[in-house]
Amino acid sequence: MEFYYKGLDSTGTSLSATIEASTLDEAKKKLKAQGILFSNISQHQQTFFGVLSAFQQKALPTSQLATMSRDLAVYLNAGIPLVRSLTLLKHQNRNHPRVERFFETLITHIQEGKSFAQALESQEHYTLPVFYTGTLKISEDRGILAEVLNELSSYLMLQEKIKKQLSQALVYPSFIIVVSLLMISFMLTVVVPKITAIFETTGQALPPLTQWIITLAHFFAAYWFVMALGLLIAAGFFSYKMATSYEFKKAIHATILKLPIVGKMVETGDLARFCTIASLLMRSGIPMVNTIKLSCITLSSEVIKELFDRASAKVVEGSSLSKALSQTQGYQIDDSFIEAIAIGEETSEVASMLDHLSAFYIDTNKDKITLFLSVLEPSLMLIIGGIIGVMVTAMLLPIFSLNLG
Repeated sequence: MEFYYKGLDSTGTSLSATIEASTLDEAKKKLKAQGILFSNISQHQQTFFGVLSAFQQKALPTSQLATMSRDLAVYLNAGIPLVRSLTLLKHQNRNHPRVERFFETLITHIQEGKSFAQALESQEHYTLPVFYTGTLKISEDRGILAEVLNELSSYLMLQEKIKKQLSQALVYPSFIIVVSLLMISFMLTVVVPKITAIFETTGQALPPLTQWIITLAHFFAAYWFVMALGLLIAAGFFSYKMATSYEFKKAIHATILKLPIVGKMVETGDLARFCTIASLLMRSGIPMVNTIKLSCITLSSEVIKELFDRASAKVVEGSSLSKALSQTQGYQIDDSFIEAIAIGEETSEVASMLDHLSAFYIDTNKDKITLFLSVLEPSLMLIIGGIIGVMVTAMLLPIFSLNLG
């Protein structure tokens, strides 16, 4: 989140700026650490045009970021200096002007005296994951940039693979939904009105179900444009609120976590991501507190992210991660996760335990997704079939009545 503040720096200069932090307390701590005496601090509310500008920024594709990280790690392990390694990557992308300018900007920033992480944060060609630049910043300080780049490459490739598998799995259900909606719309706006004209010539009383379907068809025919516009406005408003209001976003995520099957899929996916990146960071020698803070940035649910953020504050005070998670109020994550972390802490094998948990949760989530899709597909067929069946029945009822008469 972004917080707006006013205050004075250590030289007495008046300041009015913004600072990035997960919570208000963290923002205050960051300002104090920088020697800034603030008089006012509040969550920064983005304007509509600010949000629109953010949407227009292009993210570097995960697959491309993974490839860049892997190649850079290979060059650095071979003893090639960082600037020379980036120059090689720049030449490899000479057919992609934007990527070439991206590497050229990085080279310029590094030659000006910035670190690789600072250069990534300063460039404006692509937006990069916060956890990625944060991890590189710590790894550079520890002199393990090549090792961490290689680990990040493996992590990003795994995430891209999972994302592709999920996208492929959702193709068929999405196709069913789109075709079914088109079919229902066609029946309501074209078929039903034509059959209605036939009924009107007979002058007979129509069954209640038929009358209801005809009324619905007339409503869709008259107001389809208004309904479509309303859906677009609602979708735009929802996206805007998700981008600008933390409380709204958190409430939506909390609702998703309560849904059957889907809620557990989100939790399992987040725990898999946390375990993967946390294991990577711990094996790189990064302290537990920094590991938790950087790992929770990768999480998709603000509820689970806040849970780990509060746990990291307790770890700073001397608590173990397992104890901090078990004592944190609010949403409760999987008990087996906390117990496994506790065992890892007792045996001083937390990184190894996180590796095992990562593999376990990835496999578990695959099973949950398979189960969800196996339930979703026939459910969609039944729902759509039921709707079309009701419409057909409504049209046939007057015909049967006419024949009986």
